[in-house]
Amino acid sequence: MIDVREPIINTETKCFHCGETCEEEIIRYDEKSFCCHGCEQVYKLLSDNALGDYYTCDINPGKSPSAQNFDFLNHPHFRDQLISFSSKGVSKVHFHLPAIHCRSCLYLLENLARIEPAVVKSNLNFGKKELTVWFTEDQIDLGHLASLLARLGYEPLIDSGEEKAQQKKRTSQQNHLFLKLGIAGFCAGNAMLFSFPEYLGIEAGSLKSLFGYINIALGSIAVFYSGSDYFSNVWSHIKLRKLTIELPILLGILVGYLRSVYEVFSHTGAGYIDSVSGLLFFLLIGKWFQQKSFDFLSFERNYKAYFPLVISKLILGKEQTCPLEEIEVGDRLIIRNQEIIPADAILLKGKSQMDYSFVTGESEYITLEPGNSMYAGGRHNGELIEIEIKKALNQSHLTQLWEQQAFKDPNHKTENWENFANTVGAYFTVVLLSLAAVVGIYWFQHDPNKWQNAVVSVLVIACPCALAISYPFALGHGIRWMAKFNFFIKDIQAFERMSQVDAIVFDKTGTLTLHQDELPKFRFVRELSPWEERVIYTMVNQSTHPLSRQLTQYYRTQKLEVLEQLSSIHEITGKGIEAILEDFTFRVGHARFTGHTLEKQQDFIRSESQLFIRIGEEPVGYIEFPWQNRAGIEYMIHALQSNYEVYLLSGDKKSHAGTLLDWFPEESHYQFECSPLDKMNFIQQLQASGKKVAMVGDGLNDAGALKQAHVGIAISEDHLHFTPSSDAILQGKQLVHLPAFLKFAKFGLQLIKLSFALSLVYNLFGLSYAVQGTLSPLIAAILMPVNSLSMLLIANVGMNMKGGSLKSYLATRKDD
Repeated sequence: MIDVREPIINTETKCFHCGETCEEEIIRYDEKSFCCHGCEQVYKLLSDNALGDYYTCDINPGKSPSAQNFDFLNHPHFRDQLISFSSKGVSKVHFHLPAIHCRSCLYLLENLARIEPAVVKSNLNFGKKELTVWFTEDQIDLGHLASLLARLGYEPLIDSGEEKAQQKKRTSQQNHLFLKLGIAGFCAGNAMLFSFPEYLGIEAGSLKSLFGYINIALGSIAVFYSGSDYFSNVWSHIKLRKLTIELPILLGILVGYLRSVYEVFSHTGAGYIDSVSGLLFFLLIGKWFQQKSFDFLSFERNYKAYFPLVISKLILGKEQTCPLEEIEVGDRLIIRNQEIIPADAILLKGKSQMDYSFVTGESEYITLEPGNSMYAGGRHNGELIEIEIKKALNQSHLTQLWEQQAFKDPNHKTENWENFANTVGAYFTVVLLSLAAVVGIYWFQHDPNKWQNAVVSVLVIACPCALAISYPFALGHGIRWMAKFNFFIKDIQAFERMSQVDAIVFDKTGTLTLHQDELPKFRFVRELSPWEERVIYTMVNQSTHPLSRQLTQYYRTQKLEVLEQLSSIHEITGKGIEAILEDFTFRVGHARFTGHTLEKQQDFIRSESQLFIRIGEEPVGYIEFPWQNRAGIEYMIHALQSNYEVYLLSGDKKSHAGTLLDWFPEESHYQFECSPLDKMNFIQQLQASGKKVAMVGDGLNDAGALKQAHVGIAISEDHLHFTPSSDAILQGKQLVHLPAFLKFAKFGLQLIKLSFALSLVYNLFGLSYAVQGTLSPLIAAILMPVNSLSMLLIANVGMNMKGGSLKSYLATRKDD
């Protein structure tokens, strides 16, 4: 099939610069292929500056460049925040560059001075993805420097003050945990060193007591400082009358520590401080692994993060750039094409095609004339307009969502949810304390010399530290593997909740369907005559199908006219439109209806966003609408429906659903014209019926539902840009693989349960000796970390093997 209007897509050609598939067109330069002019220009820039070695560090190392304008950084409000030092014309600035990913990035960014002479030097902190640049401000300003980085593919992430505060808080928590971890490791290592004489049976004489006292000091620091979180968490849960897995862990630690204190001061033994400190060290490693997050992402964004950082304000008739925070009621703003309305306003000059799809879910443009109201969050399309602010930013209609309980209480998801470890911990604690009490009472009555050893052995050998260690490592590895597929999960609690989901709710616009401002793509075997185009226009003009409506709109922009003599037209529901004119039968609709042959299953799925055309006996090709259904979602929905209850919510009208309704046969499983509050209420109703719900959406209109659901998954085409508050961020292209991701999450929880079951076998074996009072607490203290390490090995190997299997499966699906 020959496309007479644009090049045939070559899905096999990769861009030399960024490695992405050349989907729209293939640009040839210097005997190399590029997916866009941006990548071509970056290649030229590097070649002209003798930086071609950039491409030898890694294969396809580049990122697609951005044309983002950063002139607003020259405003004193932002310049003063970013510039950390300035003297004699040379300034120092730190940029956070999330796109950094390989050695080539390091090579290029540290050679930035060879591209821009105004750069004195640059230094990259690869781990933090932070670039430090010393530059001469009288030769290049801050805005142009940031724009240069964006053109190279490293667009700086400029955080708002609120996001910076959140990042600072996370960093402080991580540093505090690192300090506790380091101290626990120091205490454990030195306690082992001072215990060597005891291990080897060497009589140390007077040094034995000294070593014992030093160990007690080290153990006290490890238990009461490094393990302080266990004390505070257990006490908090006790006040709430809740038992968690941390209680038996704390009991095991305290029993080992107190027994050590007794033995050292009574000169009856050396104690087990090394084992206790080592256990705390491994537990804190698990906590660190659990807290490890994606610092370049924000999962807690509110509606303010959607708005631009600066606005264009009219002051005394002159346009000035001002920070968003300076907006006041009565201000007059200049809004350009594709810019966002920052607050509720009145349109004063110009006309607008307003897109509220990201706020309401309604995909239709709304035509606005001077005097019409405009609402915060809408995206303006069209000529330059002038508006007047009528409400403050925090009083717009968007803020009603953030007045809901789901946003006021950051812990609302965990209040009525217990993870597997804590659920097991509640029963485990009761059984453990009961067993220790029974054993202690029994031996106190029958052989008082054994009761202490028996109780200590029971509490230490049955300490569920294996579960506490394997739990964060297994789920942490799961998060790491998911990130490789551009599925970023906030924490291990969200990963575990994902494994428990039994109902999935999808947003439509932007999630299952894409709305883009691209023209239809015509892929015909021959060029249609003007008369044939007028016939097709006349046919689709009488149809209410969403694709027909869009094609009608396109033909109107081409100034076509309908044919008056075309009267024999009838529409066949679910198939298409048929018309007869001058002995020719015209058909517009599905592939089968028009006689087109589709060879691959993917073609049938893609055909949901295509109108096929047949003229007489000749299938002439199809018209593709890139904004319609995502490729592969029909397969995805059917795969999910075999294991989950699947629902569809949309702010759009039902008439815009297209073929989606064919995939949701039960009316109770879809709702249209939903407000943001309607979506949140729908999730609450499912939860009230006992469902564990995952919400998948992309816009501010989904923010309440994402926050309310057990797991909120935000869909984003670019995860470095705005996404509403959520538990996970999934790249739009990967949505089709959601069934595989959910299956992987279930495997993670199953592996945890398996490791716990194996740990129970070990505990039962050890307890059979401990209850008899014949198991030395020293042996118990040695076996406990051995058990923990073995469970840790199972968690690591199991998740890595499953992750590798998932990677191979997705590669196979991609090839298909």
